Amino acid sequence: MNTDCRTAALAWLSSAGLAPEYLREVLEAEPDPERILMHFQSRGELPGERPLPEKIRRMLKKNCQSDQMSFWTGLIEKYQIKGMTVTGEDYPGRLLPLSESPAILFYQGSPAAADRPSAAMVGSRSASYKGLDAARRIAEHLSRNGIAIVSGLAYGIDAAAHQGCLKGGSPTIAILGCGLDQDYPQENAQLRREILSRGGLVLSEYPPGEKPLGWHFPYRNRIISGMGDCLILMEARIRSGSMTSVQHALNQGRDVFVYPGEPGSPKSEGNHQLLREGAIYFTSAEDIMEDMGWLDKNNDVGQNSDHQAESAVRNSPAEEQVLHRLKDGEQGFDQLCEALNMPAAMLNATLSLLQIRGLIQALPGKLYRISDQAGNFA
Repeated sequence: MNTDCRTAALAWLSSAGLAPEYLREVLEAEPDPERILMHFQSRGELPGERPLPEKIRRMLKKNCQSDQMSFWTGLIEKYQIKGMTVTGEDYPGRLLPLSESPAILFYQGSPAAADRPSAAMVGSRSASYKGLDAARRIAEHLSRNGIAIVSGLAYGIDAAAHQGCLKGGSPTIAILGCGLDQDYPQENAQLRREILSRGGLVLSEYPPGEKPLGWHFPYRNRIISGMGDCLILMEARIRSGSMTSVQHALNQGRDVFVYPGEPGSPKSEGNHQLLREGAIYFTSAEDIMEDMGWLDKNNDVGQNSDHQAESAVRNSPAEEQVLHRLKDGEQGFDQLCEALNMPAAMLNATLSLLQIRGLIQALPGKLYRISDQAGNFA
């Protein structure tokens, strides 16, 4: 079977916005997406007993034309995208029992990343410095003990969660709200490449070419919470996407761990409300591991070869430039940008990778300095 053609058939099948339970019935009737496409082309219907709404039929008919199929095949080949279905062996086991689990998922990277114990971590895009620091620290500690971190690759807490997990040596899992051919947000493109290069997984229920529309993100949050054995809320306002993740997690029967945050801070008002309502209070990774029973399990990622090899990774020329500049003391983002004559997007990506490797530390006010753990890198 041609993998690209199979994935293109899945893109076609998911393009009409059919409900997950409808698609599940179709795939149970016929697991092969290419056969489903041929069935529709010859009969104008999908396999299974449920009738197809006329609006959906017209959309599927339009989308199975050769130009649209070629468009999907091109994106799939270019961005190395694959597809999995709820009836396939590689589908994440944690999602199977959920009532709203996506019937089709597109992915890049290694599905095996979803096989280990995992924790979903969410929080504000405009998080405080203390919130970001705590997210990195806790994610790193969990990762060193073999726990994969699941998040949404957004600004703020999401990015910090992925960075901490990478530093700890375990693979991390990112759930996107758009097609996998798109880097969103653009500033985290380098972080995404690092996730994939380190054995991680990037998932989306949206076919290639799908834009990052606003309504996609609260809906995709059910996948973030569902992919974790528990949910960790680091910092959130009461009305926020992170709080929708909490609601999804509670509906899915997941434990919700809530970091206390700064007393009186609007950025942590959601945290404090949940704690008053009886959410699980925690201040360290050990608290989570004890409550989840992970302290009793022999996770082998503490001796992960990826983590051991981390210090042997060679720095890029851009990274060497930044490190050399910071040898003279802490500097701000704008100072570095001007001194190194480096585009802002490139500098942002370089700083993110250096933080992941533990070579530099971010300070309040967009200041950076050499990390105490970096040792003699020069």
